[in-house]
Amino acid sequence: MSIWVICEAQEGAIRRPTRELAAQARRVAGDAEVVAVALGAEAAVAEEALGGVVHRIVRVEGEGLDGYAAEPWTEALSEVLTGASPGLVLWSEGVRAREVLPRLAARLGWHAVMNALALEPADGGLRVLRPVVGGKAYQWLVVGGRPVLAAFRPNSFDPDVPADLDTSVETRCCTVPAPRVEVLERGERTGARVDLTEAEVVVAGGRGLRSAQNLRLLEELADALGGAVGVSRAVVDAGWADHAIQVGKSGKTVSPALYVAAGISGAVHHTMGMDTAKVVVAINTDPNAPIFRYADYGIVGDALQVLPALTEEIRKLRS
Repeated sequence: MSIWVICEAQEGAIRRPTRELAAQARRVAGDAEVVAVALGAEAAVAEEALGGVVHRIVRVEGEGLDGYAAEPWTEALSEVLTGASPGLVLWSEGVRAREVLPRLAARLGWHAVMNALALEPADGGLRVLRPVVGGKAYQWLVVGGRPVLAAFRPNSFDPDVPADLDTSVETRCCTVPAPRVEVLERGERTGARVDLTEAEVVVAGGRGLRSAQNLRLLEELADALGGAVGVSRAVVDAGWADHAIQVGKSGKTVSPALYVAAGISGAVHHTMGMDTAKVVVAINTDPNAPIFRYADYGIVGDALQVLPALTEEIRKLRS
C-alpha cells in the first residue's frame, strides 16, 4: 500500500505541514512507497524540499495548474490518483483540502477523513485519529479496503526525518477542462506575522476584550512571542476582526505548541478549533469559565490588565 502526500507551496517554498506529512508517512510506511505529488509550478520547490525524504515525486503538468483553483486541481488529481491507486493519500487541513478532497472522494468512490489528528501503525496496517461528536470524543479509523483521503491538522507531526532516499522524479501531463470559474486576481499575504494555522504560538481573544481597539493587546503579545493572532466567533460576529483569523468550528483549526486564550469563555464551538494545542494558557475574569477545563495554566483576571503585563515581562526576558 503506497502512501501519497499532496504538496502545497506558499511564497516559493513548500509549506511546513506538507513536510510534516511526508516525514510521518516515512515513519509509518514500513516497506511501502511514499510518493509526493505536486501540481504545476509548485513541483520545482517540492523537488528541492522533499528530495531524499520520499521515494518518488510526481510532477503534474497541465493547463490551469499554475496557481491553485479547485476545479483544475480536482481534475488533475483525480486522473493521477486513479491510475496509481494508493492506499492512503495525505493532505494538510486547510482551504484547498476542504474544497478538493471531498470532490475527489465523491468522484473516486474513496473514503474521506477531514480534520485528522494522528496517523499510526496498527495490526500490520495503519489507523487515523479524528474528533467526533463535536470534538467531545475521538475515533480511530483503520485504513483498509477502499483507499482513504485524509486531511490532517498542521503541527500534528514532527517534520524532521533523514533525507536518505534516492528520490526519483516523473512527470505526468493531464488534460484539464476549462474551469467554470475564472480567477481574476490573487492577493498576496502581507506582514511578517506567521500564518495562523502553522503558528507555534497563537494568542487569541474573545468578547472579554470589550472592543476592537483592544485587539492590539493580542498583536503585541503575539509579536513578543513570535506567534499569530486568533479570535473567537463572538469577536468576528461583533465586527471587530476578520473571519480569516477566527479559531473554531466555523473558522480555522490550530494545533500550536502554546495557545493563549484571553477573554474567551470556552464554548465548544471555539474549543473544537484549538483542543489539540500542546499548552493552553487561559485568562478570564470568571473562575468557572469552561476554557479553564482545557487550560494547563489559568489566570483569573481581566485580560486588559494581564495581557500588557505578560507582554512587558516577555520583552524583558527576550531583551
